[in-house]
Amino acid sequence: MLVMKFGGTSVKNAEAVDRVSGIISARVAEQPIVVVSATGDTTDRLVEILDLLDDNKPGAMAIAESIEAKHLALIKEVVTDEAQQNITFEKVQPEIKRLKDMISAMERLGDVSMRSRDAVQALGERMSAPILAGSLASRGIDAVSVDPGTVIATDSTWGAAKPDFAQTQSQCTSVLVPLCKKGQVPVVGGFVGANPKGIITTLGRGGSDLTASVIARSVAATGLEFWKDVDGILTADPRIVSDAKPLSEITFEEASELTFLGSGVLHPASIQPAVEAGVPVTVRNSYKQDSPGTKILKSRAPNVDNTTAASIAYKKNQALINVYSTRMLGASGFLRKVFEVFDRLNISVDHIATSEVNITVTVDDGDVVPVLAKELEEVATVTVTHNVAIVSVVGEALRQTAGIGSKVFTALKDINVLFITHSGATTNLSVVLENERLNDAITSLHAHLFG
Repeated sequence: MLVMKFGGTSVKNAEAVDRVSGIISARVAEQPIVVVSATGDTTDRLVEILDLLDDNKPGAMAIAESIEAKHLALIKEVVTDEAQQNITFEKVQPEIKRLKDMISAMERLGDVSMRSRDAVQALGERMSAPILAGSLASRGIDAVSVDPGTVIATDSTWGAAKPDFAQTQSQCTSVLVPLCKKGQVPVVGGFVGANPKGIITTLGRGGSDLTASVIARSVAATGLEFWKDVDGILTADPRIVSDAKPLSEITFEEASELTFLGSGVLHPASIQPAVEAGVPVTVRNSYKQDSPGTKILKSRAPNVDNTTAASIAYKKNQALINVYSTRMLGASGFLRKVFEVFDRLNISVDHIATSEVNITVTVDDGDVVPVLAKELEEVATVTVTHNVAIVSVVGEALRQTAGIGSKVFTALKDINVLFITHSGATTNLSVVLENERLNDAITSLHAHLFG
């Protein structure tokens, strides 16, 4: 069995759905289980509805009607068999009615609970799965949409439910495996599960990808493919480096670092279940079916792509904060006092360098930074540099490669570097520089490391 996951951009309109249907149709012999996200911007529109209701503002029902019109039109375009079209309408229209009923109820109550948010946000995937299944059936493929609540078992943490792996495996074995053995293609909406009482839950950030990963683990899939709108994982952002190259392989650790550092294609938590179970994971481009994509593995052979680094990541609009206090020379507790402030303000630190009396960190820039600086001034002298960017060279081979620092700093010789972090135990070397030099830095680094 092969698990194939298609993101929202891959099913955003009739042309995209037809393309995805063709990709799946060509793989029927591999017993595919299909996981699909909500179409296009549907989830964003559902969140907009909830925010309007939460703020007691009008317009929620109008958005629901636009979602209804979009999905009914899509059915007419992609489900060309009349009988299958009727079946698809019968599955999608109750979801639309449920959405409108919930809007009316929340308007009357004047309350939007977390449980209600999950129920509303789940509707995108509960509509996209029947539509894709109907499109496949119109092509003569024996496809069937499967209620994700019957497959993905979770706890009751609304908005970020955690899968119950043992129960999910049992449900996948009893629901999905028999369908595949009969030659059918199950289509499951991602992002959605159900708690022990059968109440709808959602899995939070990366939830649709997590659905696919958990299913792949549960059925011991031969492979897990994430079909997106990019050629896998690239050596750099192609919007900055026109000749960025797709990587043939990358490790889970490298993929995790890239996500943390700003340019991950997949959230690491979403693919961890499959990777840990030894299921090969591949990121592929639904718009370029012949592209092999990037494999994500537990480990890979050194220099498989003939480079030391795997990729270059970046974050813009950061703040560089330096905390200095000679009063703390020889005294204990300096770090504790400083990070108590970060903890109290719930601020996450990206990069850090320390000495006995000096701490330098990077954080997301924003309104909380002046508040942070003011509180830190009670224990030290504080300087803040705004409008900086972090550029990170990522690769497991960095820690075993002599001279990598020389390559990096030769590439950056004409750029003022404000801060550097690297450790022998990490897979990244990061530098901080002014926002306006970001593109120059990435272009030069790419030429020196991948040229």
